Amino acid sequence: MTKILFTTPCQPYPTQFENDSLTDVASQRLCKGQDIFTLRGHVHCYGLHLIAQNISQPSILLEYPSWDYFEKEVRKGYDFVGISFFQTCTDMVLDMCKIIRRVAPETKIVLGHYGALTFNAAFPEDYKKEHADYVCIGEGIKFFRTLLGEPLDSPISQSYLPRCGDNLPWLDRHPGGNNSFVIAGLGCPSGCDFCATTEMHANERIMLYPPDKVFEEIKRIYRSFPNTVQVTVYDEDFLKYTEEVRELGRLVQEDSEFGLRKINWFALSSIESLNQYDWDELALTGFGGTFIGIESKFAPTSGYQKRTGDAKETIEELQKRGITCLGGLMLGFDFHDRINIHEDINYYISLGLVSHQISRVSPLPGTPLWYRLKEENRLFDIPWVDQNFYGGGMKYKNFEPHEVEALVLESLKKYYQTWGPSLMRQFRVDLNGYEYCHASSHRLLREERAERHKESCERLYPLLRASEHFAPNGIVRRKIRQLAERYTKNFGTPAPSQEIMSYYVLLKAFQAKIREGIDPINRHPKQEPFKIYRYDKNNGQSEPPYKVLYPNKDYGYEFYRDWRGIKEQGFTKVLDYIDKILAPDKAAKTTTSMDVRCR
Repeated sequence: MTKILFTTPCQPYPTQFENDSLTDVASQRLCKGQDIFTLRGHVHCYGLHLIAQNISQPSILLEYPSWDYFEKEVRKGYDFVGISFFQTCTDMVLDMCKIIRRVAPETKIVLGHYGALTFNAAFPEDYKKEHADYVCIGEGIKFFRTLLGEPLDSPISQSYLPRCGDNLPWLDRHPGGNNSFVIAGLGCPSGCDFCATTEMHANERIMLYPPDKVFEEIKRIYRSFPNTVQVTVYDEDFLKYTEEVRELGRLVQEDSEFGLRKINWFALSSIESLNQYDWDELALTGFGGTFIGIESKFAPTSGYQKRTGDAKETIEELQKRGITCLGGLMLGFDFHDRINIHEDINYYISLGLVSHQISRVSPLPGTPLWYRLKEENRLFDIPWVDQNFYGGGMKYKNFEPHEVEALVLESLKKYYQTWGPSLMRQFRVDLNGYEYCHASSHRLLREERAERHKESCERLYPLLRASEHFAPNGIVRRKIRQLAERYTKNFGTPAPSQEIMSYYVLLKAFQAKIREGIDPINRHPKQEPFKIYRYDKNNGQSEPPYKVLYPNKDYGYEFYRDWRGIKEQGFTKVLDYIDKILAPDKAAKTTTSMDVRCR
């Protein structure tokens, strides 16, 4: 039997821009620069799990291993070790390759993910052969099936992909998973020159899961994990494929078990792809949120096709219907000068996105942008740890690198001072969604989707008081108070339990503010817990296809989760009792788990 080991790079990981954690997308990118309201979360390495689930051989998957354990595991003599990594971790992965060569010289090394694209482009052939036997550029399931001599046309399956989640760290230091994942496709045919995904898949899109399979997995997720807030349907531009989106929407609308009342899916999109639909049509599919690569106001006239269309109108129409919009802005394009870059920043801020990613144009090795800048002698030799969204690594046409970096920080600050915390922006979008759907003539919007937005508003209400108290300025404070007025107008006086929870959150916010002044949270970038996933290939279809092991017992974490569970259970019972006594006409409107979403 062939022995296979999959792994991520070993920890500890290098920190990112502003000393952020590499594995925390919320604080590193999407909610960056929001004072105590910056969310923190965790993600998993879905590509490795997808491959492990779709080969016939058993395998071991190490997620965020320690160096000692990695070497110990490699000594067991695997036939293949597959390492998935970002370019930021290149130095670490090269050291891992040296360990494998030293302690298990017969083992074949396979490198994958965006780091493999970097490795393939940046190093000479002799150096690459010294460190790796195979470099996977493209879709990993097909690559490994070919490597193992397995049928390429076997059906693809995915089930129980590990869940991720975000929360305010002063409400929950270790947020549990409330966001699940389904992978519909890989790659993108739009051909943006800075995009590693496009280059990884040769400007093509590969469908992995048809809409009926996506829908089946979404339903299984909601059955297995009733606390699921949202399901991410991953594809680089899923909304581009109208037949798939409309079929998924049809299945959601016809479903009597969950339907629009519960199903809430998130996907990446573009301005071009979104404008293929009627806006109400999108709301009727269960589409709840999207990340849009806006990149620049000037992108549509600068060769970036998928940015074509009116971004402001598109985002306004979506968020009016309760569809959350996130978006990216990149600073430092060749067309940016010292005047229009500020026009770009102000335009982007005017969009009122719920969450934002403001970064520098950065040439990832292996992309067309990187090759062009290399020919023009405009690449800087920067450390691998700085090869990221904020690292730059290039000579900008009209700016010094530190100027672009300063503009990123200035833009983040301005966004927060204009719109306030992402949690309150999400609250506004859910209020919009409730008001629009409640007034709609379409039964499914009025009776089902409106209820989902109402639940989300009730869940977020306890955060209002703290957000208003610690708002960055009076303008934002006024906006938050107006949200409170809209809430009361739509749903009546909040339940006593909601008011009690809001004072509890305010107290925790005071504590967080004091701690931040004494010991800023970014002094302690988090590292993820080391997990082993054992894919034995003998699990039933109704259970996860893996067993999870924790080699390093964290008794502090276990005590925290157990004690938190006891507190939440007790607090919920007390609040329910208070509501029954003081407001028997109101159903329980809050959850002490404080699950949040800005997607």
